[in-house]
Amino acid sequence: MDMKLTNMILHKEILLIHADINNNDYIFTVKWNTPEHTKGGEWELKSYINNSNGQKDLTSDQIQEFLDQINPKWDWETDREQIERVIEKND
Repeated sequence: MDMKLTNMILHKEILLIHADINNNDYIFTVKWNTPEHTKGGEWELKSYINNSNGQKDLTSDQIQEFLDQINPKWDWETDREQIERVIEKND
């Protein structure tokens, strides 16, 4: 899938994203979701629309590819270990 993220507008925990997918203009609304008692978080799709024809015409795989592109890849344990090694080296 050919995807290019363009304009983004953030308002509190809501992010509005314009994306060009396969030469079609889409508007996505996503919300930041932080699970209780865990580290990290991810963007959760709230709505989207093909801005050219007003349809919701993406497959679930295309939507997942979009979410994979915008969501961070957290690896808290590896990050913690690397930070501890740097601190030990500098002590």
